[in-house]
Amino acid sequence: MKFAALLFVVALALIIVLSQVRLNKIVIVVLEDGEANFFQGVEAFLKEHRLRYEAVRVRIDAEKPKLEASLKKYQNSYAVGPRISSQARDLLPFLEKYKIFAIAPQVTSYLVVGKSSYLMSLSVTDEEQGKQIAELLKRFGHDRVLLVCDKFNPVYSQSLEESLRKFLSVETFKSVHISSVDELVDEDFAHYDVMVLAVDGRLAGMIAQLAKTRGFSGTLVGSDYAFDRDLIPSGKDAVEGMLVCCLFNYPILIEKGFDDIDVAGAYDATMLIVELLQNKISPQNAAEYLRGRKFVGVTGEFVIGSDLSSKRELTFVEVRNGSFEIER
Repeated sequence: MKFAALLFVVALALIIVLSQVRLNKIVIVVLEDGEANFFQGVEAFLKEHRLRYEAVRVRIDAEKPKLEASLKKYQNSYAVGPRISSQARDLLPFLEKYKIFAIAPQVTSYLVVGKSSYLMSLSVTDEEQGKQIAELLKRFGHDRVLLVCDKFNPVYSQSLEESLRKFLSVETFKSVHISSVDELVDEDFAHYDVMVLAVDGRLAGMIAQLAKTRGFSGTLVGSDYAFDRDLIPSGKDAVEGMLVCCLFNYPILIEKGFDDIDVAGAYDATMLIVELLQNKISPQNAAEYLRGRKFVGVTGEFVIGSDLSSKRELTFVEVRNGSFEIER
């Protein structure tokens, strides 16, 4: 009887110790929506550097009460994500409430980035991207522009359109915001000499195919949103020669062995988070610590700006022979 009681006490003590270890374990939250491949990048960095931090997934496309309950469990922590600017806007109140500092690799809208000390981006804002796309179009002498935006990412669509309108002076500038390629069946594609596709890669490829069958013979340009692994399989021959903006240093990405920008972005986001953790910087003080600091990662060299965006060189790539190549 005494032995059984002793075993019970030992087991209880072990449970308490294990639960305490669990509570004290350092957690990195990965804000997922089923589209981005951030978790792989986080795990790759932790494994390569033999770090015993735990990466946990939180689905941000869950119902708001469920999402808030999940984030509440990880208050005062660091996160990687979200994927797009509209998601970031919706998450900001929760990040601030629960003091979660999130590094979003590819959130670019200046309507979100710089609006909170709990959200930073590894990318430049849409103002810089819009400026560089405008310079590209001027170089080619295009004068009739059709911009196609994603209705499901209105924050990003608004800021990129504003930026293009600011830097472009052309004969025709028309923008359409769509949720499906079917909404473009009546578009007079032949009228335009350039199309800028600010939609995800799969949709961009489908639009390219439709436009080519409807008489479009001009230049296709993709914003950063179109630069993903689905563009070429979706567009096939229709996207051959398309120019696409990569938010990161594409030659460095390839040199480092990364062909997925989600994975590469999450890898570098984890690099920053680990530095913050190892220097015992709290999420409340992360913004102040990071501003003005320079980093070199698998996405290239970048400096964190005062608005918590990253100052870096963009790369334009061209679709050639079914793959992305540096634009000539």
